[in-house]
Amino acid sequence: MGLRCVFFDWGGTLMSEDGPENLPMARWPMVATLPDARAVLARLAARWPIAIATNADVSNQTQIAQALARGGLVDLISRIFCYTELGVRKDAPAFWTTALARMGVAADEAAMIGDSLTQDVIAPARCGLRTIWFAPDPAVPTPPGVVRVTALAQIPAWLDAFDGAGGGRRDPAPD
Repeated sequence: MGLRCVFFDWGGTLMSEDGPENLPMARWPMVATLPDARAVLARLAARWPIAIATNADVSNQTQIAQALARGGLVDLISRIFCYTELGVRKDAPAFWTTALARMGVAADEAAMIGDSLTQDVIAPARCGLRTIWFAPDPAVPTPPGVVRVTALAQIPAWLDAFDGAGGGRRDPAPD
């Protein structure tokens, strides 16, 4: 089956985490999106609902939406799923059971993109989601079997590959 929903991690994937750790991002003096975040989300949102899946424990849903608005991304996001709302982190199957049910999709119809290998790739993959690891540092090795991008602009090609015939993995054609 093809994709019907795409989840993104929030901090470190779409928005910079450079700010006061003990303060909700919505209250930071300045927020910043990562390069190509808006363009990539706009391209993807034209095809699929985009949801945020985050382990943020200082910001609640409202504050996350406010930070996304400050970064010019909130209009591209359908739903926000966060630790403060669900009471479980992304490495717990209950996080994904709830998020998938609320999005109305099966695990094999969803993809998760994020910068944490354990929380954004390994845990959701164990729950049946397709995953993409956003790891910009070329010096960090890629574990076997992990789909990795070093720039957000590479994500649409991978999602197109995931959404292809049978929904299986096939490497995208080089740009």
